[in-house]
This record gives sequence, C-alpha cells and structure tokens, in this order.
Amino acid sequence: MNFENISFKLTSYFMDETIPAIGVDFLDITGKTRFGEIELPGNGVSMIYTDSTKEGKISYIEIVDPADFLNDPLLDNIEVNNYNVKNLIIVAYRRLNIEQLT
Repeated sequence: MNFENISFKLTSYFMDETIPAIGVDFLDITGKTRFGEIELPGNGVSMIYTDSTKEGKISYIEIVDPADFLNDPLLDNIEVNNYNVKNLIIVAYRRLNIEQLT
C-alpha cells in the first residue's frame, strides 16, 4: 500500500495530555472539515477522532492510545480511506522512530 500522501505526527489526547495519540493527515483530501468520531467495537480505551469534509471524506484522524489499539483483536479490520488503521499505526511508528508508546 502506498503511504506517500499521508503525514504522521505524535500528539496527545486533547482531553488528557498524558495519553499518547498518533495524528494521520491524508494530504490529498482537502476542504472545510467537521469533527467526528469513529465508533469502535468492544470496551477498549482507544478512540479515533476524525476531521471529514461535508462529502464524508476523512482528511485527518487521531488515534488515541495507539498501543492499546494495536493490542485489541476486535480492531484488526478497522479501515479509514481504505487503509487498515493498525497498518497506519505501524507505519507511523516507523516514520516517527517510535519503539513503543505507553
């Protein structure tokens, strides 16, 4: 899969800055956006917040507690813009030289 038009950043959860997050910016999707959230199965602590256009295209996601996300088998098949979110986290870790987030 091509990750050329995607930018990654290490950030933190806006409601609790002690919880790490990964920001994923889909650079080829532009326009005015609105804030949202993707409902995830199970009772894990991970969350995905989104910025999406009025056409429903997601231009940015913030994955709260990505380590928990990676360890939760219920989240294996979650996709955004045809990208598996776990794969996005792994690529982000590599690009940002992150060994592990706690």
